[in-house]
Amino acid sequence: MSEQTIRVLVVDDHKLVRKSIQTLLMRESDIQVIGTAKDGRTAIELAQAEEPDVIVMDVSMPELDGIRAAGKIKALGISTQIIMLSMHHSSALVQQARKNGASGYIIKQQATSELVPAIRAVFDGATIL
Repeated sequence: MSEQTIRVLVVDDHKLVRKSIQTLLMRESDIQVIGTAKDGRTAIELAQAEEPDVIVMDVSMPELDGIRAAGKIKALGISTQIIMLSMHHSSALVQQARKNGASGYIIKQQATSELVPAIRAVFDGATIL
């Protein structure tokens, strides 16, 4: 576990999911939620402004989906790690996420138990798929 505070941006188009993830992460002394966004475009703007250590982002969102947003964030040269959240177990989506710079891919049904360890792991340089 890292001794440093991990600054996290939470991105999901469903407010309940954003708030639930935020509540889950706020319980951790080494994790700080620095912002939330409801779509990929806002995520890009906040990533540029705040330069979070880790972005937890939904794959399926209106306007700009999470995978395309991840690619745009990485193209900006921001040294953030990105964990994609999805309802789908598709290996094609995992491959697309990796191609666009994601360091992690977690199924939402498993997020309660896997998200916090995954944030710590990608912050420390690991890949979680």
